[in-house]
Amino acid sequence: SDITVVGEPEAANRTAARSIVDYPADAEILAAAIGSDIQYFVTLDRKHFLDNEKLPHAVAFEIGTPGECLEWIRRRLRRMVGGRG
Repeated sequence: SDITVVGEPEAANRTAARSIVDYPADAEILAAAIGSDIQYFVTLDRKHFLDNEKLPHAVAFEIGTPGECLEWIRRRLRRMVGGRG
């Protein structure tokens, strides 16, 4: 994996995140994610992220639990090696 620490989110990303997530601290996290080049957002927060019906339609990355992320990685690896595994 490629882990990156991101800085302060841009104002436009903060505004977008606040329209999706109503809890300010989590909206800040989402704003940082929106402003970065991520492929998968891992969380256990059902209330603000996983069960948020607006979120999957508003962002360009996948969202799920750690277990769902591992399955997502497995599927990608299988495709890379031609369907084996």
